[in-house]
Amino acid sequence: MQKIAPIKPGRLVKGDTIGIVAPSSSFDRDNFKKGVAMLRSLGYAVKYERSIFNACWSKPGHNKQRALQINRMFADTQVKAIFCAKAGTGSAEIIPYLDKKIIRNNPKIFVGYSDITVILLYLQKIANMVVFHGPIVSDEIYHDMNQLTLEYLQALCGQAKPLGELKVLQLIAFRQGRASGRLAGGNLSLIVEAMDLPYRVATRGCILFLEDINESFETMQQYFVRLRRAGIFKKIAGLVFGKITDPAGKEHDIRGIVDEIFKGYNIPILYGFPSGHLQLRGGLHITLPFGVLATIDSEALSLTIDEAAVT
Repeated sequence: MQKIAPIKPGRLVKGDTIGIVAPSSSFDRDNFKKGVAMLRSLGYAVKYERSIFNACWSKPGHNKQRALQINRMFADTQVKAIFCAKAGTGSAEIIPYLDKKIIRNNPKIFVGYSDITVILLYLQKIANMVVFHGPIVSDEIYHDMNQLTLEYLQALCGQAKPLGELKVLQLIAFRQGRASGRLAGGNLSLIVEAMDLPYRVATRGCILFLEDINESFETMQQYFVRLRRAGIFKKIAGLVFGKITDPAGKEHDIRGIVDEIFKGYNIPILYGFPSGHLQLRGGLHITLPFGVLATIDSEALSLTIDEAAVT
């Protein structure tokens, strides 16, 4: 387990400003406006740069501009939290232009998932920050969003106390046991992509979370083999899966892969935790704070967030 506790950002309260960045793909402008309106209706001020609407924003040649926008949001003392407009592709290309000094000197709530996993890993590595695997503005955040999705997001970002035990009906146990450690992880394919980079996921003593969509069964198998060979699973305390689906949206039966890859591993394993990609609009998306202590209990079918994610 990591010896130095991660830095927790300050909590987000009504009246605070949320900065929105677009480090990845372009997004639906109407959905974005709905997300912004929802955040404002909750009592937050919202700030974003209009350049994110440019048609060429997410195309090659604009990597530095997308990174500089994030640097400015971290440097802006008015901004208390940073949400992402969209995931998709392109986050990895902006990493060389992010300013480590600015980020380290201004730790803030940073929320995103999928392709944003790369940025979450980077922030954890260079600034030892707690980061948030949670909803994006142009997708899960809107007026009729799942109420529990909203409640968990607000509780984690706005309350300096542990979220507590999380039980959801779809959870199933692949391996029995109970273990505690710091939460880590994100999107499976992005975790694999970052294996050979300086900001690869740190897994010693952790509760590892993995989810992914639109990948063939063969590709999934290759991902798990590569992670095992790289030693990613060697020191983990427990494993929690989100959904793992094929290009048609059907969930893969990964129990056989798990039995083979984790043969000889005496760790609890749960499958089906609702964080990350959703199959249906309005589905439950529970924000996970990577870097905080958590407990997995496969007999109780629960994941417990044991400490506050903010101060």
